[in-house]
Amino acid sequence: MPRLLIPLILVSLGVMIYALIEAISTPSERTRIMPKGVWILVIVLVPLVGGVLWLLFGNENSYLASTVDGFKKTSGPVRPMSPDDDEEFLRQLDIQRAQERKARELREREEELRRREERLKKQTDTDTEQDTDEDQNPA
Repeated sequence: MPRLLIPLILVSLGVMIYALIEAISTPSERTRIMPKGVWILVIVLVPLVGGVLWLLFGNENSYLASTVDGFKKTSGPVRPMSPDDDEEFLRQLDIQRAQERKARELREREEELRRREERLKKQTDTDTEQDTDEDQNPA
């Protein structure tokens, strides 16, 4: 009987120490079901069961955290579910659209200026040719 008890005590102690270190190092806003201090007390007072419960349900990265929806923590910062709900994303999108619109308008203005300059250059070239023709052939 003592031969079986010693490995059980060692496993229980190992799980308790690992879960305790994990619980202490986890930020308070990432704990689930109970506050961080209560989790630490459960792990210390109920060594094997408390440690296993912490590893299964205690933090957001725990084994069953993604499969159990009923134990989700409702307090703390809430992240948007989709980009349409994220105000910062929508603000950045509006800024990006405004910058693209301004860049497009600037390109259109530059193109219009180039066309005007070419038209003016052609007009001055034809005027210059007419002047030289008139100078060479006086009537």
